[in-house]
Parts: sequence; structure tokens; C-alpha cells
Amino acid sequence: MRAYSILAASCAALALSSCGPSFDGPQPKDIDQFLEMELPEGIDAQDLEIQAVQNVGDEIEPIYRSRVKVNLVLEEDFATVDDYVGERPVIKITKKKGTEIPAIIFTRSEPLGSNDWKVETEKLQFKSFEGNPVSTFENPIIKGSAEEKTAIEAAKKQAAEEEREEKAKVSAAQKAFVGNWKASQPLMSYGSVYSSNGVQVGISFNLGPNTDGFGKGTGLVYDFNKPSVAARSDVTYTVNDDGSLATVTFLSRAQHEAVPWYVSEDTNFNLTSDGNVTVGGYGRWSIKLSK
Repeated sequence: MRAYSILAASCAALALSSCGPSFDGPQPKDIDQFLEMELPEGIDAQDLEIQAVQNVGDEIEPIYRSRVKVNLVLEEDFATVDDYVGERPVIKITKKKGTEIPAIIFTRSEPLGSNDWKVETEKLQFKSFEGNPVSTFENPIIKGSAEEKTAIEAAKKQAAEEEREEKAKVSAAQKAFVGNWKASQPLMSYGSVYSSNGVQVGISFNLGPNTDGFGKGTGLVYDFNKPSVAARSDVTYTVNDDGSLATVTFLSRAQHEAVPWYVSEDTNFNLTSDGNVTVGGYGRWSIKLSK
């Protein structure tokens, strides 16, 4: 806070009498102390000038309303977020440090003893502007700076590297589905081994190479204990985007009269990368495969 002044608020109304400052109420230093605590971060109040004061209470419990002219001075640059580079905000400076903004403050004050005041702001009027103090942004980049260009280039390089790594990871996951998947346990129905007339069911997929996650192969439905008793179908398979799941589709009906379970044309099996297989809804049918 820098300088204060008080304008005459009233004068005697008698003829031939002289006028001059003659009102009670909080002084500029009292309001100044309050503003230091109440103004937004990054803004200081200077050159307070009390323009008018009115006691809206009484002599017993005075309450003073004041109109105060003040300069709001920015203690640092203010900015808005224009963009992001990664997680770093790119900020655009809207007001420079030291900018002075004329303002009017309306206060309401009550004396606390003989030397202290309780001051409240009723209204603060000034031409609004966009932005927040630069110090409130975490690790910011100034728009148009050399740092912005460097950060953008580094972010692009990092993104390209991450994309290459992700593609390599997915490609490896897709290739991991290639091979002969055989049942390591019989077909399960609602978590229990399914059998009919003592015959348990096995399923296997022999999956060939894939391109961009799409490939072909063969599928078998067989007697788990007599693998040579089997029905065969050609299949296609599609690996999902993250390489964690392949959908295997039978292209024809696979049924053997000695096996108490068959696969209809266009039936889809969901095969996870660790060999868990489900088919149909409600989680009824499942089987564990391994290569």
C-alpha cells in the first residue's frame, strides 16, 4: 500500500462558517489492512482515497459505509490457459505485472474498541479481465516462447515413440495367438465338467498367422478322452485392439455322432491370451486351452 487521502464528507451548514474534513470512520490504513487479506491472490491495493463516508448506525452503535477509490496493482503476470502440451498448460499472458486497474470499493465498518475496526466489503467495482496469476499454474509454458516450440517437438517425439511401442506390443500379442490350442481340461457347464453317457468334450483351435489381427485356422470338437473321435471346421479369428482377446468363428457345423456336443455354423468363441475360452451367453460354457 502506498498513499492515502480523505475528501471532505460534510461541512457545517451555518452561514459564514468554513468547511473541511470532519467525519469519523475507518481511515485508509484501516481499510488497507483489511484489503491485504481479502483481495484475490496476485493483486495489491494502492493509493486509497476515501471519497465519502456515511454513518448508517447511530451514536451508540455506529456503522460506517465508505466509498473508496483505489488502484489495483498486479503483483505478477496474469494469464489464461490456451492449450496443453502433454500435461503442461500453455498459457497466454493477459495482463503484465505492474498493471494498474482503477477500482471503487464500498465498505461497511464497525469500530472494535478505540483503535481497531471490523471492515467488510460490500462491493468491488473495476473493469474485469481474464486470467489468473502465473504462479497458480503448475509447470506452465508461455505461449509463443521458444520453450513452447521445444516442448511441442518433444511431445510429438514421445507420442510417436509410444505409438511405435504400442504397435509392437499389440503385434506381439496378436502373434501370440498363433499355434495349436488344445483343451487342458474338459468342457465345463456353469463351472462343472459336462458329460453325457460318460463322454466328456474337448475343443481345440489350430490358428495360423494373422495380418493386423485377422487370421484363419481350423477348429475341432472331440471326445476329450479319445481325441481321434472329432468333428472339424475351418475357422477365422480376429484379435482385439489391445491383443488380449481373440474371437474364433466356426465357418461350418462341427458335429460327430459319438460326441454329445456340437458347434453350429457362425458360432463365436472368445479366447483370451492365457487360454480361457467362453461360448454362448450367461457364462454357461467354458473350457481351458493351452498351447
